[in-house]
Amino acid sequence: MRFPLREKYDPTSIDEIKSSEMLHYAIDHGVNYVDTAWPYHRETSEKFLGKALQHGYREKVFLATKMPIWLVKSKEDCQKYFDEQRHRLQSDKIDMYLLHALGSKSWNTTKEYDVLTFLETLKAQNKIGYIGFSFHDKLPLFKEIVNEYPWSFCLLFVNYVDDEFQAGIKGLEYAHKKGLTVMIMEPLRGGKLSRNVPSTITRIIERTGRKQTAAEFALRWIYDRPEVCCVLSGMTMMDHVKQNIEFASVDHRYTLSLHEKKLYSQAKKFFKARTKVSCSECGYCAVCPQKIPISFILNMYNDAHVYGAFEQSQWMYRVFIKPENRADNCTVCGDCEEKCPQNIPIMSVLEKAHKELSKNS
Repeated sequence: MRFPLREKYDPTSIDEIKSSEMLHYAIDHGVNYVDTAWPYHRETSEKFLGKALQHGYREKVFLATKMPIWLVKSKEDCQKYFDEQRHRLQSDKIDMYLLHALGSKSWNTTKEYDVLTFLETLKAQNKIGYIGFSFHDKLPLFKEIVNEYPWSFCLLFVNYVDDEFQAGIKGLEYAHKKGLTVMIMEPLRGGKLSRNVPSTITRIIERTGRKQTAAEFALRWIYDRPEVCCVLSGMTMMDHVKQNIEFASVDHRYTLSLHEKKLYSQAKKFFKARTKVSCSECGYCAVCPQKIPISFILNMYNDAHVYGAFEQSQWMYRVFIKPENRADNCTVCGDCEEKCPQNIPIMSVLEKAHKELSKNS
């Protein structure tokens, strides 16, 4: 989902030459798991990969993609999207097939349309190899989903700052104990833990006694966990690929000292203290009449301040949110504030967020 682009604000403009070079270098140097999904690069990632994995590269990797469960409105839709994904990827079989971004609503959809039975049929037909899911909700729901079906694997959002976010470390440990293979996404939080690093964090990293970059500091924390099988780190440049491969070529399990673990806690505390809005992404504000993705905007606003990621948040605001759904379309109806359990002054925060995130547009 982070291939280099020819045009900065057009996710569909994948630089196919640079991206193919990165992908082929990665596979040639041991990477054997390639992860994509229906919406990545505005539905062009799968098609690009289908071309880039030709000439023998497809056979060298476990290819993973994800069912866009939010688009499923009938049992027939499951077959429709799966067939289209196989067509895009130019592959008769999807090695690792995930239900994408499971949460309370999409989990209900999964049960309503008996999606798991459909996946079992695909597996029996040898059209998919392993069945899994990625997750973006709270820990209790995660445990419910894990207990409901004999999944092969799951994909979780975890890093040293977000160890209690969504399913978090507790979810990671729970899934592992239940026999699931655990994979991790966002180990660098979209690069925010490795760019524009504050001097306080730099000093904390120096106190580890290791000669390491901010990216290595973040990756080391997740690679230390014995439950983790695979780490998905988004890469936009060849240097990222080379650095990730070099670091992952060493076994980092059980290598962190108690002293270092305390330093990670200090780094997390520093970042958390910079949070502008205490949004827990509970979703109660999702009833916005203007269809403004409130929690998503608040999250970008927070990230801009917590990680100094203003340019990246501005890019995401422009690319991922349509003009008619941006924060300046708020009608100040107050519905969101009435429902917010955190008592956030959402309307005024949206106004501030729009001013900051729409700069350079």
